[in-house]
Amino acid sequence: MSQISFYFRAGVFLATLLLSTPLLLRAEIPLPTPAEHYDSFDPEREGPLLFSRIFPELEPSQQSLLLGLMGGPGSGAEPRPSRDELIAQLKTVDWTRWRPQVLELLLHRSHVLEVVPDQARDWLPIVHDSLLFFLDHLGEERLLERLLNQASLPEDAPRSEQVLQFLSQTPTLQKIGQIFARNPEVPPDLREALQILENSLKTTTRDQVTEFILQEIGPETVEEYQVHFAEEVLAEATIGVILPCTLVLPGETRVREAVAKVIKPYVMSALQEELEIFDRLTQYFAEYSGSYAIGTILISDMFEEIREALSREIQVVDEQENLAKAGEYYQHNERVTVPELYPLSTEHVTFMGFIHGQKITDAFPGQPQARARLARRLVDILTVDVLLSPHEKALFHGDPHAGNVFHVLDNPQDPYRIALLDWGLSGEFSREQRAQLMQLFLGVRLNHAKRLRNHMGALIEGEDWASPQGQEKIGIMVEETLAEKGQGRIFDVLAQLMSKAAQQGYKIRFNIGLFIKSQITVGGILSELDPELNQDQYVMDRISGQVFKEMPKRLLYTLWFPAWNSHSYPTQLSNEDVKDVQFQSWGRGLKTAGKAVWKGIRWPFEVLIP
Repeated sequence: MSQISFYFRAGVFLATLLLSTPLLLRAEIPLPTPAEHYDSFDPEREGPLLFSRIFPELEPSQQSLLLGLMGGPGSGAEPRPSRDELIAQLKTVDWTRWRPQVLELLLHRSHVLEVVPDQARDWLPIVHDSLLFFLDHLGEERLLERLLNQASLPEDAPRSEQVLQFLSQTPTLQKIGQIFARNPEVPPDLREALQILENSLKTTTRDQVTEFILQEIGPETVEEYQVHFAEEVLAEATIGVILPCTLVLPGETRVREAVAKVIKPYVMSALQEELEIFDRLTQYFAEYSGSYAIGTILISDMFEEIREALSREIQVVDEQENLAKAGEYYQHNERVTVPELYPLSTEHVTFMGFIHGQKITDAFPGQPQARARLARRLVDILTVDVLLSPHEKALFHGDPHAGNVFHVLDNPQDPYRIALLDWGLSGEFSREQRAQLMQLFLGVRLNHAKRLRNHMGALIEGEDWASPQGQEKIGIMVEETLAEKGQGRIFDVLAQLMSKAAQQGYKIRFNIGLFIKSQITVGGILSELDPELNQDQYVMDRISGQVFKEMPKRLLYTLWFPAWNSHSYPTQLSNEDVKDVQFQSWGRGLKTAGKAVWKGIRWPFEVLIP
């Protein structure tokens, strides 16, 4: 073992000493962290320094215990203490004044800060202080487990393993990790590790799951439905674990393949604690947002949104209702599969149909053409079909990360069929809202500030934005957003516009905000399936194709000039909108000529039909 590694691991073990001190007596973590910290803090240097300060203050017996545990210099042949013995010994020392330094060291040596892409280094202070705050408020036993687990990792453990260990059994942090998992700017080794959080965790055993299910549904239900559980867990994500089974519905003889989805036993208590920490984080950033140079983004709102999303994920009954609604919504769509909900489900366990499939990002390995086709199918289902839905209310999946979007394997008639799983987060929006969203989409695409300003009601609740003062503020936000957008994708730009609006105190419509963020997640999957696919251009091409199908009706409405600006088409784009898109594609220099052409087309009919 290297000297530095020894000092670091010893220091982390020593960190458990602080946990015997009540929260109110702990040394205060100094936040916000000074800016120079990120240039000057070196964990390779700080670890030995911290150890050298602490070690002399230990009792001789504790010094021997530590050296023996770590295999460091001067250790004898004493047997390694058990975990309980270690905890009991370490809790005998007053550790209060060293707490900030130890948590700082743990945070840096876990490598979790390296998940922040180089292109987003402005976010590092926010991530750093959020995690430090989180650790400082985590319960005694959970923090103790984290410290010991981190220190127990092998000396040569890759940083990806250390990051996963840091995130282990913390639903909120794992959920944030899922958000980064498909970000192409995250280092590849860390991105691959974070993808494990989607559905490949291994923290819950089959026996734990079956025991919970049997307690929940009772032996009578097991017998009635002839339920037989598989020998292994199929998948495990942040919140839930999936166990395959077979069952027979009452009145049937056919044995159905199914799965039981269970909220992991520790999640309910852990998540409650973490959501309370997020409440405190929200308050902290509301008070200190000016200390973090991240433009106009309202950080406290970000934590509130994450909190709300996680709260929804543990509402099992709501998820079941969403699943049933999605099954009905997609029942006639042959390109989409939604698992069937079975009646033996309870408020804690969901029984549903088994999907033979794989994560969509694993589909068609080594077949770029097939992956490219699947990518386009994904955009059609999760983006285009929602925007152009014929339903009065369009339903969409609110959390379409790769663990929730599967490529169906047992459908030879359609090898590109997609299954949408885990409906804990979903939303729907009306035709009117979709029409406004289409205008925002065009506003970003065409760089039309006026169009964006006039349709901000799609994003913002209430009417304050439409007042003269509101329009002035909205106009500034729009101009700033368009000036900063560069080559950014449309939904990324809309997300930025949402953040600016939130910063100005406007309340964002949850369903629209959720849809925009879901599209950013879709973009991450697309970059893996087909790096050459331009999400914006593909969506525009599909909209253009639908406009062509609408042409007979559009020609009729051209004859009747008062209907020129009608939005009563599946695309919900007026002829004026189509004209703007067409002439923008030819170049803005032709816009004046284009108006003259359209006026010439309309003139005879205006004369003949007053």
